[in-house]
Amino acid sequence: MELIPMKSARYAALAVLGTVALAAQPAGMKLDDVIKKSVDAIGGLERIKAIKSAKFSGKIILGGGQMEAPLVAYKKRPLSNRMEISIQGQQIVEAYDGTTKWSINPMLGSNDPQKANEEDTKVAADDFDLVETPLVNYKEKGHTAELLGKEDVDGSMAYKIKLTLKNGNIQTVYLDEKSFLTVKLWTTIKGMGQEFEAESLPGNYKAVEGVMIAFSNAMRVNKQVGMQMLFDKVEVNVPLEDSIFTMPEVKKVNPPKPQ
Repeated sequence: MELIPMKSARYAALAVLGTVALAAQPAGMKLDDVIKKSVDAIGGLERIKAIKSAKFSGKIILGGGQMEAPLVAYKKRPLSNRMEISIQGQQIVEAYDGTTKWSINPMLGSNDPQKANEEDTKVAADDFDLVETPLVNYKEKGHTAELLGKEDVDGSMAYKIKLTLKNGNIQTVYLDEKSFLTVKLWTTIKGMGQEFEAESLPGNYKAVEGVMIAFSNAMRVNKQVGMQMLFDKVEVNVPLEDSIFTMPEVKKVNPPKPQ
């Protein structure tokens, strides 16, 4: 007497094998897995932390290619950065020393350094990355992250991660599903009672001291490129004096003495 018909037994066996096969397949990647792969793709945490400073030399392209200007940027841990742009013989400077954000822009009619407002300074404090992405050590920085699945970025699939910064601003980081390098960064900035959105597209990655660094970055608004930064040279662990990040004192001009 056949307890189980042969056909039914065969189907049952196939069902069991199918269940085992499904169980053996890796589950969808979790947030920590994606971030770890991203850190490893950049060069690993040890190499990233070994870079204490960097100098970026290249040019900035404005107005869809209508204007080009030399650009030099400096970064130094823990939070210092400085950018210099030369336009029509005038040098524009934007800098942050870890406490004060300031700028000099002669094209606005003054050579005196101007201190940024409190909101801009807070953004500078929570938006510093030397050569890594904002996801590296995000927990230590007081940020929170959430994996939102995948999304197409200019024809390639990318992992989409929502990063809420300590100051409340939100960044959405897109990591290429194959290289795990950042291909897009969408930032929502809240301040002065308004909300601003900016999109950056890092690319042309090259290894410098074993760390993958983006040699280009395009800023896009409403799908239109508004500004591009192209670097032809990136130097790491260069000696940088803290003084170049510090806001200069405004020179006081004494009024003429009465005759």
